[in-house]
Amino acid sequence: MNEKIALLIDAENTSVKYIEVVLKELKQYGDISFQRMYGDFSNPKMHEWTKKGLEFAIVPIHQAIYTTGKNAADIMLVIDAMDIMYENNVDVFCIVTSDSDFTRLANRIRESGKRVIGMGKSDASKTFISACNEYKFLDKIMNDESDDDHDNLDNIENSAITPLSEIKMAINYIVQQAEAQGELAHLGSTKSRLQREFADFDERNYGYTLFRKFIEDETKFELAYEGSATYIVRKHQGKAKNVKNKVEKYVLEQAEHSIELGLLGKEINKKFPDFKYNDLGYSKLSKFVESVKGVRIVTDEHNKNCVKLKK
Repeated sequence: MNEKIALLIDAENTSVKYIEVVLKELKQYGDISFQRMYGDFSNPKMHEWTKKGLEFAIVPIHQAIYTTGKNAADIMLVIDAMDIMYENNVDVFCIVTSDSDFTRLANRIRESGKRVIGMGKSDASKTFISACNEYKFLDKIMNDESDDDHDNLDNIENSAITPLSEIKMAINYIVQQAEAQGELAHLGSTKSRLQREFADFDERNYGYTLFRKFIEDETKFELAYEGSATYIVRKHQGKAKNVKNKVEKYVLEQAEHSIELGLLGKEINKKFPDFKYNDLGYSKLSKFVESVKGVRIVTDEHNKNCVKLKK
């Protein structure tokens, strides 16, 4: 993707230590057209933000606090976001904050057809997270980058991160839905669906740097490979593998006299009821048959697929 991004940082609500993580994450999406940070930069506590702003060319939007309890910087961020949205020069807004006050802003941006990526800590407002297309927990990402300990999930129950049990249920549903349609759940498509359903979904939140590793360790499924595609399948019960050689031999025998593919499938089901080609990682019977050495699938004069021996 090469999208144009507006990066708007609520500096008074975000630790400056996360700025490099924010920029690194956004590089995966495209080019940052606007880089702005908001706060009262006359406050000594904001000194580090001023330094980092200069280092990364982030424009500081200074708003002094005129009245106790009123956040002028937040209001300025909202005004700028609306101006940018109406100029229609960007595809994505990245709002770095954990504050629920920006929920309506995220909703309004999405109503205009733009995407919203939120970033903040794992104690962020769940309301704001739900309003974003995606939400990234900076503390979880930074933990993964700073060490190799992927078991730091002690406080996940008290955070805004979607419970692991809900993610597992969703994956189970996706796999079952694919099976009901006679297909297999594609690894990449499954992750995309999870991200659409759970704005905060990111395998790094649960201690993993790879989605495939997350699937293998945290679910009852495993991965199967078909060419360049990767699918999520049920873990082998041993049955399919045990009869695989017998089925391959049977396919070769039937191919000697040529047999229609659909009929072959019915005969295999009768003779080898424990055999499931899906368990071996094949999305279709034809894919399994094509993997058997010495046979091929051809279309006959009646436009039917038939299994024959290779010449």
